[in-house]
Amino acid sequence: MSHTSIDDTDAAAEAARPFRRALAVTVVALVLFVAGFAGLNYLQGPKLSSGSVDAGRVVAQGGQQLRLFANQSIRTVAKKHVSVNPAVPFTVSTSGAVIAVQFTDRLRYGTKYSVRVSDVANAFQPRVSTFDYTFTTAPAEIYYLDRADPATGPGQDDSIIRTGMSGNERTVVYSAPRIQQFVVFAQAIAVTTLADDGTSSLSLVGLSSKLVEQIPLPGAGAIDELQGESNAGLLGFVFTSAGPAAAREFNSVLMRIDLSGAHTVAPVPDLAGTPLKALGWGFLGGSTSIIAQGEDQTVLLIDASKSAPPVPLGQYTELGRSSPDGKTIVVSDVFGKIAYSLADGTKTRIPSLPIAGASTYGGDVVLLGKDMARVQQVAVFDSATGGKFQSYLVFESGTTARILYQTKDDAGSIEGFSISPNGQFVAVNVIPDYANSVSDGYPVDAQSTSIRTVFIDIASGAVVRSVEGSDESW
Repeated sequence: MSHTSIDDTDAAAEAARPFRRALAVTVVALVLFVAGFAGLNYLQGPKLSSGSVDAGRVVAQGGQQLRLFANQSIRTVAKKHVSVNPAVPFTVSTSGAVIAVQFTDRLRYGTKYSVRVSDVANAFQPRVSTFDYTFTTAPAEIYYLDRADPATGPGQDDSIIRTGMSGNERTVVYSAPRIQQFVVFAQAIAVTTLADDGTSSLSLVGLSSKLVEQIPLPGAGAIDELQGESNAGLLGFVFTSAGPAAAREFNSVLMRIDLSGAHTVAPVPDLAGTPLKALGWGFLGGSTSIIAQGEDQTVLLIDASKSAPPVPLGQYTELGRSSPDGKTIVVSDVFGKIAYSLADGTKTRIPSLPIAGASTYGGDVVLLGKDMARVQQVAVFDSATGGKFQSYLVFESGTTARILYQTKDDAGSIEGFSISPNGQFVAVNVIPDYANSVSDGYPVDAQSTSIRTVFIDIASGAVVRSVEGSDESW
């Protein structure tokens, strides 16, 4: 019985040998296959696995990144091996398997960008690869105010409209009687409305929820120069209390609200720590900093997020606007306009360049942040029309001026303009026929009932859109 059992075991073992051989051969083949595949992958160099970029933030803020992910750790990539088309300033860094291309400035709206990274290699073999990646930035989104025509009857609602640069689509995001001004934030819009006595109300309206929050003001009064900084969540305005001037608690006082906090209205202090009476003011793009001019004409740099005292920059006859990147402001003295660098205090005179040989008189100006390139509203004296001034909006760079806009037959009036945050477009507020214009009669911030806004691509000078309304917000 025992002999038979041993024979059976030997037979079973003999029968299993082919299976073990096959299994061993299979395992060896798999190991060789994986090793060969790994070796082939090694010899071919790194590959681009994926890329990541926020198409919306890259047009709204500078300093945004495109991140390219390789399938293995790579050597440091030099900037000379990276190209971006259309060309923009950028920096490059490498960490492990990630290449970060950081764009210095905001990119153009609705534009396809191609990024190429050459000579990509890992640390252990000489073969290099080229990564190609493309992405398209978000299109421009604009909000503007379309007031009702009083001629259609009392009690009509004004509307805040959202639209784009192409097509005719328009969406009403909020309507109310007698809207004065508004500012757009990521999740809400701040809206001021006017009562019959000229006093203002301030509300926050949810863009998706449509919920309305009334912001308590420091008593009855009028709001003017409403402005906001969406990235910092800050809102500001100039407030004047109702009643006789001698009895007012606040007279043209700059107020601020931190929308990330308790939504409390607080005066901005001046150098003495008392509420700042502002002749003009504005946020510096993408930051918590405010630039303001006090009653004594001193221009102040203020960090609205801190309790530190303001920094005086000098006395000037007028405070203009800041460049879209917030690095330069425009001020004026008795001799004209000056570009003031906030980085080092450098002052550069801003000329008003001639048009077709004719002298111009410079008005409002916005610096675009590069080599004193700017958009400026200018006037030209025309003796042929009885001594009238013709108004133009021009792009000035170096020693040349290029007309961006003038009203048809010079019959209209350019009421103001704004630059998109990325410096790509200019929005021009225009009254087409000034002589026959009719005011809407609002006690604060009155507008012509015929006012329009024309959007122009600064680089090409092409008119890309025109809407009925004004007070655009980018």
